[in-house]
Amino acid sequence: MSAIEASDHRTRPVRFRWTSVSVSLIVAGLFLGSAVLQLVASLQRWGGSWMRDGLSIEDHLFDYSFPSAPWEPIGTAAELFGVGTLLLAFGVLVMPLGVLAETRADSRRGLAGFVVVVEVVLAFLVAGSFGVHGAHALVSGLTGTPSPLQHSSALGLVGLVGLIALILLWGRKSQAAAVACVFLIGSTGLGHILATYVIAPLIAGISHDTTPWSETVVAASTAAAGVAMLIAAGATVRRRAPRAA
Repeated sequence: MSAIEASDHRTRPVRFRWTSVSVSLIVAGLFLGSAVLQLVASLQRWGGSWMRDGLSIEDHLFDYSFPSAPWEPIGTAAELFGVGTLLLAFGVLVMPLGVLAETRADSRRGLAGFVVVVEVVLAFLVAGSFGVHGAHALVSGLTGTPSPLQHSSALGLVGLVGLIALILLWGRKSQAAAVACVFLIGSTGLGHILATYVIAPLIAGISHDTTPWSETVVAASTAAAGVAMLIAAGATVRRRAPRAA
């Protein structure tokens, strides 16, 4: 019996480690897929002429990341952005599984177990915030008019607060997950504001109500979160290699 228990004790860490790797790769794929869709949406707006029917394409009338009346859709930019943001939401939902596997040694009883529950709830809140955002853009694009969810912009604050809380909770448990959450702030309302009024103007050399390529900056932050999760998967594999030898 003791031999069986010892074998199970050695096998369990390996199993948890590979679970962590798998989850990190899945999350990375969802984040990178989201970034690609966001980039394609941005190219639809900024890749052509910056004038449309006598109006500058920089006018808020053409903002597709959070359509609000009055609004004019451009191609399928809103649909692409909506699907991309929904992928982002799914990625956030999966993240706690990887952190849980990475910190398998925790007893998950008492205070440790309570913290895990808090982390899962926070992930659901952040994912829900992104999910509503993505659903609004997708439905608006499909119908050609802003959906009733245009009045839900306050939910973005929930996502921002949730991400900050997860950064603090995951800072010691999983640095990669914490870093990914830092980059995901770029996809919140605060991130869009910083991209439009700070980062994009520095890159484009001009500043307007809607600075050219501001949505591309948001897409880049999502891609950075995906890269962070890829690095996490690679680091976990490297930690396992010496033990497997």
